[in-house]
Amino acid sequence: DKDRDDLFAETPPLEAKRMLFSRAATRRRDGKMRKLLLIDARKAHLNPKCEQDVYVMLPEECECPEGMCGKLDCWLYGFRPAAVAWEKHYSELLESVGFQRGESCGVVFYHKEKDISLAVHGDDFTFCGLEEDLNWIKDLMASWFEIKVRAMLGSDPGDQKVVTILGRIVRWTTE
Repeated sequence: DKDRDDLFAETPPLEAKRMLFSRAATRRRDGKMRKLLLIDARKAHLNPKCEQDVYVMLPEECECPEGMCGKLDCWLYGFRPAAVAWEKHYSELLESVGFQRGESCGVVFYHKEKDISLAVHGDDFTFCGLEEDLNWIKDLMASWFEIKVRAMLGSDPGDQKVVTILGRIVRWTTE
């Protein structure tokens, strides 16, 4: 559909992820090595409030009287506005703690004070920064959403070295 921006959520170009990987592997600050933190927000589309009057038919197992319907408090996955509402929701939260949105790509963010870079692909968040700063954002994310930390990739012996992102295997090696 032409001119229907409400049907799609923005996705970062693959180069945005590559930029994070390159930044983690090559840039240092105060002699410390950056790491990559991958977080999955679970049930992402249930987080933003439905700001419209949207009604749904209830399933038979609800045993409601005939003619009864349900009004959505939060968006359900698969509703056209759900992805856009999710993007707006997490963007507002990130911006409230100091992240700035990218100008050419609205799902790429940067936190200048903490020097954290971020690319969001749907409900998958890929952060690049120093470990103490990544722990800060991980704790914030856990207070906002139900999350799963998929990996903390880095050069330290306790860090993970392999993760699959968007069907691609990413390995952290000494090279």
